[in-house]
Amino acid sequence: MHIRSVLIIVMIGGLAMSCGVVPRSSYPTGGTVADNNPAQAGERDPSSSAADDTASSDQESSASNRTMVVSSLNEAKASLMQAYRDWKGTPYVLGGASQAGVDCSRLVNVIFDDYFGIDLPTNTREQLNVGNGIRRAAVRTGDLVFFRTGRKTLHVGIAVNSGEFLHASTSNGVMISKLGKSYWRNRFLAARRVL
Repeated sequence: MHIRSVLIIVMIGGLAMSCGVVPRSSYPTGGTVADNNPAQAGERDPSSSAADDTASSDQESSASNRTMVVSSLNEAKASLMQAYRDWKGTPYVLGGASQAGVDCSRLVNVIFDDYFGIDLPTNTREQLNVGNGIRRAAVRTGDLVFFRTGRKTLHVGIAVNSGEFLHASTSNGVMISKLGKSYWRNRFLAARRVL
């Protein structure tokens, strides 16, 4: 009987640390709005007296940066779509971290670790504080998107396409949903850029 009590306590502790209940005090209080405009990477200081060939070089650099961003976004999208194919239909299990069952925050953790080599926290509350805060309108492939699904409950997914995100749904398991669907649009909380 003693082992059973210990197992129950361990399971409850694991559930509390995973996706789900989050105290209000842990929501981000402001965050920074990141404007990751790759075109700005090659801008010159307007007060400098650089020659026209420097301006031309900066324009080429700016175009090169845009190409690199587009290329890396395409690579990120390809990796996320592969993750979706690998995990599609995996049932939602609170505290789960395998293809036998996974919750939303652990899915995000596993995908970022396995497909991008980025170690993220394993619970939604901590994931809400990584990366840079971004506006809803600026969400792009690879961004974390957070929702308030209950008074004290949060949900997280990963933006994969324009207006879509990959997540572990409590009712349908791992799937892709539309950010514009009224359920998700009305519960949107924040977005964070980690890629």
